[in-house]
Amino acid sequence: MKPLNARRPRRPAPGRLLRIFLALAGIALIGNGLLGLPTQLGPPQLVGLLTWLAAAVLLHDGVIVPLSTLAGAGLARTGSRLRPVSAAILRGTLMTGAAVSLVTGILIKAQSEARNISALEGDYAGRLLWFWAALIIVAAVAIYAFERAGRPRAVVGVRSADGTRSGRGDNRQNTRP
Repeated sequence: MKPLNARRPRRPAPGRLLRIFLALAGIALIGNGLLGLPTQLGPPQLVGLLTWLAAAVLLHDGVIVPLSTLAGAGLARTGSRLRPVSAAILRGTLMTGAAVSLVTGILIKAQSEARNISALEGDYAGRLLWFWAALIIVAAVAIYAFERAGRPRAVVGVRSADGTRSGRGDNRQNTRP
C-alpha cells in the first residue's frame, strides 16, 4: 500500500516543453548569427554594429522604460478608473506612438539633409500625423469597448420580492393577483 503523501513522478506540461524547445531554438539561432558575423562583416562594420546595439540598449533602458513607467504611474496617480486591460491598451498605444515617432523623426531629419532627393521619398510628417490619428481612434474604440463590456447592465422595470423597483436583481415580473 502506498503512503498517503507519496507523489507520482511529475511530467512537464506540454506548454513548458514548448517554451524550453523555443528557448533552445532561439539560442541556437543567435549562436549561428554570432558565428556568421565575423565572416560577413569587417572590423569597422562590427564596431558600428556593436555601437548601434549599445545605443539601442541605452535608448530602451534610459528613455523608453522610464517614460513607460511614468505614464503608468501617472495613470495610477490621477485615479484613472480604467480597467486594467484598458490601461494596458492606453500605455501600449502611447509607447507604440512614441516608438514610431522616434523612427519617423530620424527619417524626417535624414530627408531634410539628404543630398539625393530620391533616397528618402515620401511625406513622413504627414503620414506620422495620419498614423497618430488612426492609432488614437483604434485605441479609443478598443478602450470604449472594453469599458462598456465590463459594466453591469441595469434591468429596467424589475420589481424585487418585496415589491420595490430595482435596477438590478431578479428579472422576473412580480405579478400579484
